[in-house]
Amino acid sequence: MTEPTEPTEPTEPTEPTEPTEPTHGASQPYTYPTPAGAAETVPGEVTLSDDPQPPTSGGRKRTGLLVGGVVTALVLGGAGAFAFQTLSGGGSQPADVLPGDAYAYVRLDIDPSAGQKIAAVRFLGKLPQVKDTLGADDPRKQLWQLASKDASNDCVARFSYDTDIAPWLGDRVGAAIRPGGTADAPNVAIAIQVKDESAAKDTLTKLFACDKGGSDTELRMKDGYAIVTPPGVGDATLAAAAKGTLAQNADFTADMAALGEQGILSAWFDMGTGLKEIQKFSGTTGMDATALASAKGRFATAVRFDADYVEMAGVVRGADATKSVKGDGSEVASLPANTMAAFNVSGADQMLDSAWPQLKKQIESLAAADGESDPIGMVEQQLGIKLPDDLKVLLGRSFTLAMPEQDLKSDVPVLGAKVVSSDAKRADELVGRLMESVGVGGDVLTHKVEGDKVFVATTPDYADDLKSGGKLGDSDTFKVAVGDVSNATATLFVDLDKVDAIVKGDVHGEAKSFLESLRAVGFTATNTGNGEGSFTLRVLGD
Repeated sequence: MTEPTEPTEPTEPTEPTEPTEPTHGASQPYTYPTPAGAAETVPGEVTLSDDPQPPTSGGRKRTGLLVGGVVTALVLGGAGAFAFQTLSGGGSQPADVLPGDAYAYVRLDIDPSAGQKIAAVRFLGKLPQVKDTLGADDPRKQLWQLASKDASNDCVARFSYDTDIAPWLGDRVGAAIRPGGTADAPNVAIAIQVKDESAAKDTLTKLFACDKGGSDTELRMKDGYAIVTPPGVGDATLAAAAKGTLAQNADFTADMAALGEQGILSAWFDMGTGLKEIQKFSGTTGMDATALASAKGRFATAVRFDADYVEMAGVVRGADATKSVKGDGSEVASLPANTMAAFNVSGADQMLDSAWPQLKKQIESLAAADGESDPIGMVEQQLGIKLPDDLKVLLGRSFTLAMPEQDLKSDVPVLGAKVVSSDAKRADELVGRLMESVGVGGDVLTHKVEGDKVFVATTPDYADDLKSGGKLGDSDTFKVAVGDVSNATATLFVDLDKVDAIVKGDVHGEAKSFLESLRAVGFTATNTGNGEGSFTLRVLGD
């Protein structure tokens, strides 16, 4: 294809640095370096913000955002071609060039560790919609063609992926948000990995020049990455990175180490700084503002593969340890083996102890806006209960909702709940009061007590089934979907094979094939009791 016709003479990016050789192809998966002097158990802090305020560019459609979106799509779209990439998984990461004062970061990588590539191929090969694409041409090319075809500017559509994009586009892209900026013009920096800085600079400059109104995006080159920023903050971004990169931020490195394998997608968020910045953007006031101001801790997550499933895993670190609750999800594992779906919360009574003061203020604040002065007292009087004590009794130390395998043809589906409570008789009494208050009779819900447990169900038979229990936790599907639930504060399990049996007559074509290729969904959250926690959300393939 011939060189794309340029509507205007390309404009050189503002004060670019000289190209340097990018780092690629290390034989081992990349790990973030530990900063000198960083504590192992108590991460330090990096305070580098120069608090720039990028100007608002008005309502013009941004070619820079189009380029960033296209490149992000290109990188993400390469997931189906894992098996045909080199197995290095090494080289530099976007965090190596983005500023260390960032409070939010997201990364996409189609060249992860060799283990991730192998696991991805094995898992994706189970999905009919993906199986045919594993041996196809580079899906990034297909996405480029789709994006350029729909581009409002014909200039963009004249670029060829093979000759203009492929020669320089790398395998990774990352974006970071730094303090400063506004809701309309956030202080963001995008790092696009490039194989040829000179070619990348030339092509990206031409793409930005496609905006006939003038580019509103700045471009810099740094250590094998193209750094794209809003106008007016390019120099400040590189200056901040020179003081310390995100990969040198002790909190970030410790959090990502706790997260483990970062897979094809990872993200990080500093709640202490980030929520305050969001508060500035949104202009939040009142109780919400108080909650945001007191927030602390950090969150890290990754999307990664196993041969049997794809999972989103996450960790929370540095949160308020006084709000920690030790869980126990054993009540889910003891459900009947024919369970189709279940959800459990463990330790809700303890959670209410710490959460109630803030929750009460929120309820009173909302009620005051409607002219009500004592909403809690009104509920207590109407239902004859005491809050939060009776709510703690009702939710108990374990609260489980469950639904057995069924055809869903009856007017009322079969479902039930079991509560392990400090006062089961009182909990049963509260269930009766709630049923009475909403006009539900005993012919709709059955409830009974045994020991410290209350069983509630839409049929007497299912209440008995819940009482008898079972060995759902012994099934391989359950074990793989949710893992160890012995310390779980929240557990969700859905057996998609049982769901498929119900909806198979109503789902057709690709949707039917896709559903049949999935086995289950599982979610587990745990809290270690020291202000740290973790979660996993898994989708299993058949």
